[in-house]
Amino acid sequence: MAVQNFVIELIEELLGDKELALTEQDIRFYDKGTTAEADATLDDHIRWRNARYLNEDSNIIRSSILIIQLPFENGTEYVNFHVGELYRIYRKDGMKGVLPTVRADIQSLKATASQNLSLLNQFGDYQAIREHLIIRPLNYDDNDKVLAKAIFRRTGDIALVLYLSLGSVAQGTGRNIISTMVRQDMFQSWNVDEQEAFDSALENTMRLQPPVFCHISMGLDGGNLKSRHVRFMDDESIRIDFNNPLAPALTTEQEVNGAVAAFYPGVLERLHRMVGGDFYLVFSSIYDVHIHPVDGPRRVSSMRATLADMNRNANRRDEILSRQIYCCSGEKKTIEVYQGR
Repeated sequence: MAVQNFVIELIEELLGDKELALTEQDIRFYDKGTTAEADATLDDHIRWRNARYLNEDSNIIRSSILIIQLPFENGTEYVNFHVGELYRIYRKDGMKGVLPTVRADIQSLKATASQNLSLLNQFGDYQAIREHLIIRPLNYDDNDKVLAKAIFRRTGDIALVLYLSLGSVAQGTGRNIISTMVRQDMFQSWNVDEQEAFDSALENTMRLQPPVFCHISMGLDGGNLKSRHVRFMDDESIRIDFNNPLAPALTTEQEVNGAVAAFYPGVLERLHRMVGGDFYLVFSSIYDVHIHPVDGPRRVSSMRATLADMNRNANRRDEILSRQIYCCSGEKKTIEVYQGR
């Protein structure tokens, strides 16, 4: 009853906010275990969220949620709030602690939604959105339900997924890239070859997020970790000691979905020259990948143990990219799951 009273109070506050200009039709509360079958659009939205974040094909609400729908001339956007998280804030700081968070998220989406929806409405014109296509890496096993509706290429337990970039918004000291997965029904309207679309997306991603090696070091005051990037694709003089346990990780300049850098055109060939032979790839998260020479001191069993520990203790579910060790040979210049011990 206390949570329900909180939801009622929150909805009244939101409806009374003239700046937000929300109506009762714009706010929907769904308790755990219920569905949105009466509203086909919201039902599809919930199915998509369950597939994306829980990897299940279901329209059942798994945790109580407040959905704010923002209608625009060219479509509708949704803001989702987990009631349990908001209620924890409420119990600590009251409604004055909840409202700023909710208002900020709604206002942020309002500021970008119109532009995003305008771009989405150009989906039928491949040439108009071609430069906005990008690739994001996801773990296949953890996302097979949502990937059933996606366009992707699979290597082992890694899926390279076609996304549409909708721009970026400020977040902390950097920027957060906003993107949406390209669904099969959307892609089919383009009447374009999948390989062509993937090639364009990889080129776009490489241009927007160039591959780098990232050195992590402690600040002089012993405080925050600092990173230093080294571009290497066009500089044959770059030397890296891959046998060093502190060797830098391969990522992207913005360190966003940085493990995709291993799949950029020309990167494997460049790495093979830098390493001086075949090498293992350990995808420690969606953010980066560590390179180890096949003839180096690091044993595969040790790599597997480290990766398992990272996935178990350091990565969130959506940050896990692989549970396998990969290998690249100079002969094939491709990434394959390592089958040995």
